[in-house]
Amino acid sequence: MSQKKDPAWAYGTPMGSNTKVKCSFCDVTYNGGIFRHKKHLIGGYRDVKVCPNVPDKVKEEIKEYLLKKNEFKIQMNHEASMVNLVDNDEMDDDEVEVNMPMGPPSKHQRMPSSSGSGSSINSTIKGPMNLYFSQKPNEKRKGGPIDLESSRKILRDRAVSAFARWMYDAGLPFNCVNYTESFGEFIEAVGQYGPGMKPPTYHEVRVPFLKKEVEKTNKIVEEHKVQWKTYGCSIMMDKWTARNGKMVINVLVNSPRGSVFLESYDASDSSTDSNKMFNLFEKTIMKIGKENVVQVVTDNASENKKAGNMLKGVFPHIFWTPCAAHCINLMFGDIFKEAPYSTGELES
Repeated sequence: MSQKKDPAWAYGTPMGSNTKVKCSFCDVTYNGGIFRHKKHLIGGYRDVKVCPNVPDKVKEEIKEYLLKKNEFKIQMNHEASMVNLVDNDEMDDDEVEVNMPMGPPSKHQRMPSSSGSGSSINSTIKGPMNLYFSQKPNEKRKGGPIDLESSRKILRDRAVSAFARWMYDAGLPFNCVNYTESFGEFIEAVGQYGPGMKPPTYHEVRVPFLKKEVEKTNKIVEEHKVQWKTYGCSIMMDKWTARNGKMVINVLVNSPRGSVFLESYDASDSSTDSNKMFNLFEKTIMKIGKENVVQVVTDNASENKKAGNMLKGVFPHIFWTPCAAHCINLMFGDIFKEAPYSTGELES
């Protein structure tokens, strides 16, 4: 069955047994089986001469087959928790790496096991990961048996420790791990890649992948715009002061699709009187499309209230709505200024 699956047999003939193969293109017979025949077809190996008559199409076909075999083996090794199982029928296919010359191991070659005794090449190759996984239900390791669950906990603790150290070095806030959707997707992708993944470079995160994220974000905004035209939308403006003293006005747009951040304005160098706030209202409405805007929501500051009245004169169909949360906050502030709340005389 394994011989039928290997595409190299279409370009070679077994001579008496599978250990000798005659090339269909140059009629040369080689020892080493289908493994050496594949090296003969694709070239680049010191121990076998490349076929001078092999078509480029056939060479690329064999290379692609070997690449897929290697990728499949890496994935299977990762899922098997780093326990490499050698195929008895076609071990050489799994071990070949394209354009990296290496000779086929001898069938009688002995490989050292984790216990120090010799074992056949067809037996399981044991490595450091075998310390964490029992091969047999009743097999005992040094220090007692270790089940799969405890092994996974050890490996997870090691990974979390390395990630936490990177967080501390980079000065990232602790709540960055609470972004479960994107962070979980990142962890899942790294796990699927398996061992040997290199970290991203400075250029990758700064240029190509940043551009990809901008394109994805713009696509999401375009999906929101379709909802704005269908159902209308509300403009929400939030004014706040940062720790460095800068006053920033964030502009968001809400629709049945959800809320999306549109832009922000730095209002630190200018006073936000009613005229300037109205100009900001008007500019944002025209950018979205006046036919798509239902209302503008801001806090209940006096300049916003005056700008809301000016808005009604220019856009009669658009309402200015004070923020309910801000209004409730002001109401409770006024209530707790009154005695007995302000003096603490009210018993709980």
